[in-house]
Amino acid sequence: MLTVAFMRWVSKARGATALAAILFAIVALPAQAATNDPLVDQQWGLTAIGAQQVWGISTGVGVLIAVLDSGTGPHPDLDANLNPGTTISNLIEAAGADDVDADGHGTHVSGIIAAVANNSIGVTGVAPGARLLPVRVLGSGGSGDSRDVAIGVRMAVDAGAKVINLSLGGLTESTALTKAIQYAVDHDVLVIAAAGNGGETAAPTWPASGDNTIAVTFVDRNNNVASLGQRGEYIDISAPGVSIISTKISGYACPTSAGAGAVTSGYGCHSGSSMAAAFVSGAAALLFAAQPGVTAAQVRTILMTTATDIGALGRDTTFGVGLVNLPSAFAALALMFPKMQEVAIATSGRVNSLASSSTQPSTLAPQYQWYRCSEAGAKQALLPTGCSAIAAATAETYKVTAKDLRLFLRLGVTIATTTSFSAATTKVVGVWLKGDTVVAGASYSLANIISSPSKGTRSIRVVAGQCSVNGTTVRIKNVASSCKFRVSISARAPFPALGFTATLKVAS
Repeated sequence: MLTVAFMRWVSKARGATALAAILFAIVALPAQAATNDPLVDQQWGLTAIGAQQVWGISTGVGVLIAVLDSGTGPHPDLDANLNPGTTISNLIEAAGADDVDADGHGTHVSGIIAAVANNSIGVTGVAPGARLLPVRVLGSGGSGDSRDVAIGVRMAVDAGAKVINLSLGGLTESTALTKAIQYAVDHDVLVIAAAGNGGETAAPTWPASGDNTIAVTFVDRNNNVASLGQRGEYIDISAPGVSIISTKISGYACPTSAGAGAVTSGYGCHSGSSMAAAFVSGAAALLFAAQPGVTAAQVRTILMTTATDIGALGRDTTFGVGLVNLPSAFAALALMFPKMQEVAIATSGRVNSLASSSTQPSTLAPQYQWYRCSEAGAKQALLPTGCSAIAAATAETYKVTAKDLRLFLRLGVTIATTTSFSAATTKVVGVWLKGDTVVAGASYSLANIISSPSKGTRSIRVVAGQCSVNGTTVRIKNVASSCKFRVSISARAPFPALGFTATLKVAS
């Protein structure tokens, strides 16, 4: 038998848009364990969205998630992941311990998002490595003021949150909150909102029905829509929200008679779109942590385009695009930000030689661009200063020209939205030794010693060593151990005047 505890939408006397936590409690069912947390085998939602399958890539480390709710904790399964919080009430912010949860709803939501993993107690969150910023904007009983929530949204953005979880809502749009959410979007922050628990005929709730939030509805472990799940074009995506076990400070029991097993003090079951929104916030945090360069808009797109379709074909008014699918989301992230082996160039650095990419990129088709650079340097992710693109040099190979003389070449390889730049080549030369070893007592013409595509007049002089020059012929004396000489080639289009100093070793 279902136990329902549904919180009313309560209006404040001063006429501001009312807000209430979206929740109701049902029994939890077991799922497969994935950590040493004793209750994780009851967290069916983690398995449903594939969270365990991506924890080897990301646990959310480095991402801050703001939970605007009734406060968070204190709770031993959350405290290690909590940043100092704040309370906003009657348009006044009070920092410090005032974020302590007096209702229990915010604590339950926070545990779904980022309960500590592998601490041998309780549960684990979807993003157990993420940080939580608790912002208390709801009082005991779930009522609150949309203007306080608007202040909280702006404060969370300014505090560095990448994800804002709004497991709350009202029946009337709040201009202040709409503007605050736009502020979040403008600052590359993703806002997740519960779609509501009003049932099939209920009107859309705010802020979930706004264009700048991801509106999340809830399903059970069989992907059935819950009886209190709302409908509408505004529904974006579905997530687990029935029989969800998480951290608690009061209420939310999981009766053993329903097969949930023994639940220790400090944990309980709850259901609703509030819980579903928390799953999506955790999923988003995993993506942000896996690829720091990804934008909020890209994370939204990834989540929406990789969801598993569980209703009518395509997007529908019951499930939105379908159920969050983290393995598919991470596959899409890898395509958007592919990892490739080191970008490198194979070349002799000589005019008229062929430079080629020795990069082994992903299976996606790479794009190439060759650059002339004034300075040498190591590989890097950003194009160095002093580099300019070579017109039409967009193939995997590039024939070095006279225009590259005395400069350095780099190759940029782009796959999807990721570009990497090779280390610079050696300085491009227009004259070089054919070999570096000669025989004592032998004579060599200049053409046997050096090579150059230039047709300018050539001359040679000895700089050091037991050698002599007769015109353009070099004689190596019997007692010589090496011979250092200077070659000059006069300018002749397309080449400038060339100079070259080299040392020949005498074979013993």
